[in-house]
Amino acid sequence: MPGPDVERGERILDAAAELVLRLGYKRVTIEDVAKQAGIGKGTVYLHFRTRTELFLSVLVRESAAMTAEMLAALERDPLTMLPAEQAQMVYVGVLKRPLLRAMFVRDVELLGDLATDPAITPLRRVKTDLFGDMFQLLREHGLVRTDVPLESQRLLLSAVQTGFYLARPMLGQFTDPHDDEATAALLAHTVRTALHAPGPPDRAVIEALKPKMLALLRDFHHALGATVHGGSTQN
Repeated sequence: MPGPDVERGERILDAAAELVLRLGYKRVTIEDVAKQAGIGKGTVYLHFRTRTELFLSVLVRESAAMTAEMLAALERDPLTMLPAEQAQMVYVGVLKRPLLRAMFVRDVELLGDLATDPAITPLRRVKTDLFGDMFQLLREHGLVRTDVPLESQRLLLSAVQTGFYLARPMLGQFTDPHDDEATAALLAHTVRTALHAPGPPDRAVIEALKPKMLALLRDFHHALGATVHGGSTQN
């Protein structure tokens, strides 16, 4: 059971996330967060050394929650390790998390200079390394195409996913959820056509790769948890 310090840290992160969504990063102060969390300003600084650290931790916590969903999905069905299935699942998951979507598309209107802050570069690098390792395993076992360089495949996946986020209507609360599911399916079709090896995937190979893929995702999840201050990313 989480201790009082962890619970308080989570409450601070919850307050910061709610305020950023309502007001935008530029307008939210530490005093605002403290008031929203029902604590003193000095208590916030016991958990987070700076305002930037606090709000970066909010974004990292969102990423950790998304990774936990990916882990659970992979445990249930190893086919979700394939790029198209991952892209579809992540798209739907990101749309449920407006702050994560803002980070993906570097939305400076919502996140201000936090969207391009150099402090978030290590997070993006860890993510890039993770998907590079996953792609390499899939290539070695004939599950994705090998006639295209690995770096080109990672670039293609990133560009296509970002393009789908940007193309979605901005007024998401007025969008039919079924439209999001249809768009996610179109994204999966695009990625499958561009990256997957021809023919149906070998289920035996998929099952054999499951432990390695789970290990990669768990390492990524733990790396995210190590960068969050004041809260917990355990799911």
